[in-house]
Amino acid sequence: ALPTAAAVTNNPSCLVAEAVLPENAWQKNGFPNGGNIKGKVVAKSGDGGVGVQFNVEVSGLPEGGPFSTYHIHAKAVPENGNCTATGAHFDPTERGEDPACDKSKPETCQIGDLAGKHGAIPAGNTTFSASYVDKYASLVEGSDTYFLDRSIVFHFPNKTRITCANFKITEPACGASTTGVAAPTGSNTGGAPS
Repeated sequence: ALPTAAAVTNNPSCLVAEAVLPENAWQKNGFPNGGNIKGKVVAKSGDGGVGVQFNVEVSGLPEGGPFSTYHIHAKAVPENGNCTATGAHFDPTERGEDPACDKSKPETCQIGDLAGKHGAIPAGNTTFSASYVDKYASLVEGSDTYFLDRSIVFHFPNKTRITCANFKITEPACGASTTGVAAPTGSNTGGAPS
């Protein structure tokens, strides 16, 4: 039997992270004149802290396709942009890639297999957008399914990695402090409202 992931119910509210694709593709074959897929993947807490709401918006996919999958990978993209260095799919339950993810049983899929659980990019599309909640991903640092220190990778159907980007927190969790920003001190003793 395949291992199963537990739904995450304690994701922090307000936290937003995004992975913005770089200007140039890692795999140049799809872009002989330079350039890259444009867009980003935004991740924020699902309603009530349940799962993660993903918003995927990409354009400029290679003309005529085919094009298919994108996943969260186990490692961050290094400074040189090498998508191969991101390792395998993010898979804390050690499920493996075979058999393929069954969309009707997302708890049995790799945590990072977003396309497998929520739909691949149709062949021939030059733009793609999707919005969905993945109940098994976590925004809680230190949890097994936390992914914000990892990367998103877009692939051709033959698994060649086209482009990749790291997730970065753009809005901290409610009540969390941000480095370098002083919190207000003292108190307001009031006065008559104007």
